[in-house]
Amino acid sequence: MENNRTGFPILETKLRRPLIPDWMVPRMQLLRRLDKHRIQPFTLVSAPTGYGKSVLISSWLEASDCPSAWVSLDKNDNNLRLFIAYFLAAVNQMFPEAVNNTRSLLSAADLPPALILANTLSNELERIEQPFILVLDDYYLIQETSIHDLLTEILNHPPQSMHLVVVTRHDPSLPIFRYRAGGQMNEIGTRDLCFSISETKSFLQNFPAISVDDTMVAALNEKTEGWVTALLLGVLAMNHRGNLDTELLEPRVDAQYAMEFFFNEIFSQQSPEVSRYLLGVAILDRFCGPLCEAVCAPGAEPSKCEISGWEFLDWIKKKNLFLISLDAENRWFRFHHLFQKLLFNLLRRRFSSEDINSLHAQASAWFADNGFIDEAIQHGLAAGDEMGAAHLVEQNRQAMLDNDRWYVLEKWLSTFPDAVIQQRPELLLAQAWIAYFRYRYKLIPPILDLAESLLNNQPQERALYGELYFFKGVICFFQGNGSLSLKYIEDALGRIPTKNPAIRSFAELYFGLAGQMHGQKERVVHVLSDLLHHQPLNNIRKIRLMGSLMCVHIISGNLTAAFNLNQQFRSISCSINSALYTAWSLYLQGLIHFSRNELDLAIQYFSQVTVRTNLMLRRGGVDCMAGLALAYQAMQQTDKAAATMERLFEYIHDIDDPALWDIVHSCKARLSIVKGVAPFAPGVSNISNTLNDEAISFWLEVPVITHCRGLLGEGSDAALQEVEKKLQGCLRLSRSQHNTFQMIGIMVLQAETLQKQERTDEALTVLEQAVDLARPGRFIRPFVESGPTMEGLLKRLAVKNTAVNYIKQLLAAFSQTPHPPSPSAQPLGEPLTNRQLDVLELLAQRLQSKEIAKKLFLSTYTVKDHLQNIYRKLDVHNRRQAVEKAKTLAILSRK
Repeated sequence: MENNRTGFPILETKLRRPLIPDWMVPRMQLLRRLDKHRIQPFTLVSAPTGYGKSVLISSWLEASDCPSAWVSLDKNDNNLRLFIAYFLAAVNQMFPEAVNNTRSLLSAADLPPALILANTLSNELERIEQPFILVLDDYYLIQETSIHDLLTEILNHPPQSMHLVVVTRHDPSLPIFRYRAGGQMNEIGTRDLCFSISETKSFLQNFPAISVDDTMVAALNEKTEGWVTALLLGVLAMNHRGNLDTELLEPRVDAQYAMEFFFNEIFSQQSPEVSRYLLGVAILDRFCGPLCEAVCAPGAEPSKCEISGWEFLDWIKKKNLFLISLDAENRWFRFHHLFQKLLFNLLRRRFSSEDINSLHAQASAWFADNGFIDEAIQHGLAAGDEMGAAHLVEQNRQAMLDNDRWYVLEKWLSTFPDAVIQQRPELLLAQAWIAYFRYRYKLIPPILDLAESLLNNQPQERALYGELYFFKGVICFFQGNGSLSLKYIEDALGRIPTKNPAIRSFAELYFGLAGQMHGQKERVVHVLSDLLHHQPLNNIRKIRLMGSLMCVHIISGNLTAAFNLNQQFRSISCSINSALYTAWSLYLQGLIHFSRNELDLAIQYFSQVTVRTNLMLRRGGVDCMAGLALAYQAMQQTDKAAATMERLFEYIHDIDDPALWDIVHSCKARLSIVKGVAPFAPGVSNISNTLNDEAISFWLEVPVITHCRGLLGEGSDAALQEVEKKLQGCLRLSRSQHNTFQMIGIMVLQAETLQKQERTDEALTVLEQAVDLARPGRFIRPFVESGPTMEGLLKRLAVKNTAVNYIKQLLAAFSQTPHPPSPSAQPLGEPLTNRQLDVLELLAQRLQSKEIAKKLFLSTYTVKDHLQNIYRKLDVHNRRQAVEKAKTLAILSRK
């Protein structure tokens, strides 16, 4: 029942289009209309329940030679991640390899904004050359705004090969008015779907047991208003009468009353056993034979049913009672929504709420016993058994963690009231895991406090204490307390059983990181390496062990060991199709090459990650794009560096995280410093002056260090004194946490600062220490970026016969560094980028922001950002002034 390609639990029954019933009347006019408008991107079929919407589209697809796929939506699909999973699963049925990039985004902790998701998905759909049809049935159940936004973005620039069909009971929350006005859609409504008198006659002739004449046809068509489901109910009700009930012809009878009249007639004919079955399955959105037996009556045992569930289903098929098959094996079925609603209304009239709760409890037990946990939880909650449903989550949460499906766990928890979660330590720990995977570490401590207050230090709680200590260790790690972090992690590993591989693997990961921070690198490397090479491990656990070892090696300055391990890391990541770990591997590879000044290779690897940055911790995605911009600038590819910065600003545009904005502005300032543009670092005064989590990591862009670079460029005595003080603090913190990676860059800047203060001997002493730290890992970029002052210091250091061969490599790198380009032909202090020139040219054509966005395939937000930058660089205040000044400066021609 599950499709693993998306990494999300998928019910295959929801991807099957409804079968065409025997009584279906060919509706050639509507079918021709659907064919005629297939070249348009969108068809909307909107009418109340029971008008044959789904049957019409299914019959069209059956007759069509065009590939097609179907998604039957339900109320549980109000989740962007799950909706996309079904969307992709449907596309994969037609084109198995078509949407791999979008699928990889499903494993991201925070899904990208709808615009990015839509662009990625649209680009992949656009590459499908064969025309195809995708149907979203029951779309009226979707209330989630982000899903509407996604479809709106796709339909704004629709893929040429895709024809999207939305089947719904009312107009969806999409800009339908715009599609109507623009002639972009085909629309079939209630009036179109109503049976005409001739169609009603053809329909009734499918049932030879009923004698029909024109008078009866006209009366039945009038009373049902061409409502096909009401017609079918009427036919089934008349089976035992042989004619139309005269009561139906009375003026007071409308279509709704006629429908209920027919239903009551049908139900009254059934045996008590069949009636019990019909009422029992009214609570189910899908059912099979054994499940029907489980709910044949409130509180009943399956063995007490007089007929089996399969016999009941065979009886329904023979009676044409609105049964819809959901799979090719004819195992799973559902009722037509309208018929199910009528049954459920009758159930509520005949049984008490306690009886109905009993049915839900029986369904929950059956689903749980058969491994359908989603539905077991839903029916448990519907039964009012919150504790039982919570127990189901507790029983299955480890399996979700072991399979990297924390987002399923998040979905389950979202269905519970907070009061229930706050009473159960296992649910609180599940909540802590969700906060962890979403990188919301500040939410974890209060959750831990509440969970710990509920535990009683009993033997059966040993594993729960293991999780608790793991999270405490993580919090201490990010607070920079390596000693306490390592203690908690080791306590956690002593309690977490081997049968919980996911939790153990995370604890092992932080065992390495905390051990490195506490100065126990050799011990943790030995322990982790021994696990890696001498224990039977699954691939996920191997990857996390390798990830821990790589981070330890990079932070300790051993780039060679990290490089070698990363080859295995990426190989396993690719073998299990893990886009997340592949992205991290590419980023770390780029970081290693950048640190060694192998800029072409750094660009190659960073560039591969920039299409995957939404999979990573956002800090990592920002650092990767910053590294790419810095590498381009170091290669004097200024336009590419500027374009990368534009993408970086777009990447965080909708993120309300001041720390990330700080990093991006810091990177922009650093690019200015590298270019030698005056002032050295615009905006440096606005970026952070303190070292945050950079002290415990290997990020390339660190705002406080860039701030020091800017002050070094200023060169005043006061600025140099401030730099010296800041770098001393940074070095002290990095040294206390044994972070060689950051220490190298800090000490290089310290040496440069001392030299500019004419304290050469001190500068050489510090530089010699930096060289000693950098030589094992062959770090080069930190030295080269400091420019001529550092080159002169290294030449002096070489005279002392210190690390002669390594210093030769460093000096050679200075000579190989490209010279800055000649000043731009643009007569501006800060030239316009190529993209800004594109925007400016379209401004000159008097296009509005939305039109510019459409032509350049940008969001309107990005266009507005470009406009603000253009105004700033040209020193103007509006569009007209910008165009005029650009023409005056010959940036634009005056044609």
